[in-house]
Amino acid sequence: MSERIFVTGMGILSSVGSGPEPFIDALLAGASGVADVTRFDTSSCRSHRAAKLENFDAATYIAPAKLRRMDEVGRLAVAGARLAVRDAGIDLSANGTDDIGVTLGSFTAGIHSTVEYLTGLVTEGVSGSVPLIFSNTVPNAPASLCAIELGLRGPNCTVSHKEASALGALALAESFLKTSRARAMLAGGADDVEATFFRVHDRFRVLSPVNGGDEVARPFDRRRNGYVLGDGAFVLLLEQESSARARDARVYGEILGTGATASPCALNQWPRDPSQLARAMRLAIENARLLPDDVDVVLGAGNGAQVLDRLEAAAIQDVFCGRPVPVVSIKGAIGESGAAGAASIAAALLALGKGVVPPTVGFAEADPECPANVSSSAREATGARSALINAFASGGTNYSVVVRR
Repeated sequence: MSERIFVTGMGILSSVGSGPEPFIDALLAGASGVADVTRFDTSSCRSHRAAKLENFDAATYIAPAKLRRMDEVGRLAVAGARLAVRDAGIDLSANGTDDIGVTLGSFTAGIHSTVEYLTGLVTEGVSGSVPLIFSNTVPNAPASLCAIELGLRGPNCTVSHKEASALGALALAESFLKTSRARAMLAGGADDVEATFFRVHDRFRVLSPVNGGDEVARPFDRRRNGYVLGDGAFVLLLEQESSARARDARVYGEILGTGATASPCALNQWPRDPSQLARAMRLAIENARLLPDDVDVVLGAGNGAQVLDRLEAAAIQDVFCGRPVPVVSIKGAIGESGAAGAASIAAALLALGKGVVPPTVGFAEADPECPANVSSSAREATGARSALINAFASGGTNYSVVVRR
């Protein structure tokens, strides 16, 4: 019989609050981390806002001599990993351990260093390129840095599936744990709103305000006009039940099941058919050995994009046969990123623990084309135990995960 998988630690660095309690308190209060971008010039862009992590001091988590060898995403990932280990109270020996690993999802890993390296190479030639940063140009650098810094010798993998990256990393970590290839895994995501990344999305005309109006993310709202980007780190410590019980660990909740599908579509577009989104949800619920009626709340992938929100709402209607299960998106508060799926898992478990469903920031006017039970206010959920978390990526990657408090 395979092991049950517990969440025993959370490393959270977000635009609305860092640490489990500040994070969930901000979400329940309807706070938003979206603000004007000040770190780079957006005057040539139509969009000018993002959910940026402020007041992050990487030197708090990483020795100064090592800081210059890491770019922004690497620093966020290592800091999130350290916070998750600390929160879990798990003891890592000085030499690390063979049975603890890392799976990390990221949309932007490597972009900072690639842009800097190639800019120097093109403008100044070989003498303008900095060899020190070359190792950070690969997407798996942040996960590798986490393993190096913490001395972890278990499985080490990176998932880059755009907006679904972190949930894909968590699903992969669960498979390692259920097959006993590790006893604990750091799993989640880290992303940074990098200037080139922002400008490319702006040119793709996917960022709010796509159709004019206010520049704000409005998931599932009738007036939605695109999404905003966000950054931060959301790293969870997943642990086999036997390991967690042996050390009397505090448990946030349990990963019950995962589902993954693909929707045929263009690389930079959302699917046009909700069937594979619905199938990912069904697979996760079946894998959890539950029925749709057992799911108390859905943490959605909806981010304010016209097509995605409509498709997800249709898929939810299909899976739950019209039952008005509460639906929440936290992306109006923290923005869209490859790490958002892990943020939603953290939010779901913390909210279930408090017996309250968070509001969907930015939502105000229901859309008849998005028949989902969304609210702009926090809702009581006393007795609620299980949640379904979705992460659907442009390009057709679909993940769903079921958790229980």
